[in-house]
Amino acid sequence: MRLDELLEKLVMAPSITGFETEARKVVMEELKSLGIEVEVDIIGNVIGKVKRKDKPKIMLVAHMDQIGIMVTYIDEKGYIHFTARGYDPRILYGQRVVLYTKKGAIYGVIATKPPHLLKPEERNKVVTIDDMVIDIGANNKEEVEELGIRSGVVGTISPIYRKLVNDRVLGIGLDDKAGVASIVGTLAYLNIEEIENVSIYLVASTQEEVGARGARISAYNIAPDIAIAVDVTFAVSPGIEPKQVSGIELGKGVAIGIGPNFHPKLVDLMIRICKEKKIPFQIEPILGPSGTDAWVIQVTRGGVITGLASIPLRYMHSAGEVLSLRDVESVAKLLAELILELDTMKDWKEFFKF
Repeated sequence: MRLDELLEKLVMAPSITGFETEARKVVMEELKSLGIEVEVDIIGNVIGKVKRKDKPKIMLVAHMDQIGIMVTYIDEKGYIHFTARGYDPRILYGQRVVLYTKKGAIYGVIATKPPHLLKPEERNKVVTIDDMVIDIGANNKEEVEELGIRSGVVGTISPIYRKLVNDRVLGIGLDDKAGVASIVGTLAYLNIEEIENVSIYLVASTQEEVGARGARISAYNIAPDIAIAVDVTFAVSPGIEPKQVSGIELGKGVAIGIGPNFHPKLVDLMIRICKEKKIPFQIEPILGPSGTDAWVIQVTRGGVITGLASIPLRYMHSAGEVLSLRDVESVAKLLAELILELDTMKDWKEFFKF
């Protein structure tokens, strides 16, 4: 499957944090079709394995969970009250949403008092989630419950995946389904049978949006020697000055993280590979926690040689994120070339010594 086709399948598969079942199915199916051994661990991480006995382990990880909403209460008139994780409340009013029940998907709209009917003192007030409800067209609470909707049911803004101009893509949940597509896409640039000296673990992790829990568990269980986290990062967009995002732009390649969260020799190696193989790249300086799966992986067990490869993204955690497929491809190419480099490295422990 082409990388953009895989990304579309992932975007259309709901995977709210802690409820990643549908995206998990997509990842498992794709890895199995490529002949990769697949395991699902206790927290729901999908782990693809290319094992070589007694060889160093490299882990590529990207989170498949996405932000979403959860039903908290249904009132007598059939309006559904909810909470949200990750969404800016300013963008929620009027959004079409999907609630995922055991009986199927139920569509609705996020509603609040229309601006025409606001009192003067209300017009400058920020609308909060407490002021909003989901309207599915029901007449009362009983109709809502008959559809399988109850407290604890989760949902998302209606999934969308559209190709724009200049290799750009519009979607929701591109944070971080684009990362998942890129680590799976790495396999397209490798002949797995020729990899002899490293074991590869591809991890589609869960619950990153609530503290990188999936990555923490997978890193502990796999005990990798080297790990690359793949996530998205902020790119220049309307209202965002280049200096706020280190000049990172769509279409200019993978953003390589530099900072205390990342092993400096691995960073240097990633940059060298990009230069030698003519893979477009950018630099993302992060003087502190990266806020990605890399943060927890680095300090797992006795420590892991860790790096971060990010995909530039516009409008993160909104109803319409935008990225460049060229950047997703650049991540996949970098990871493949990194694996090939490590496969031929005679003494990787010596190489990464301080």
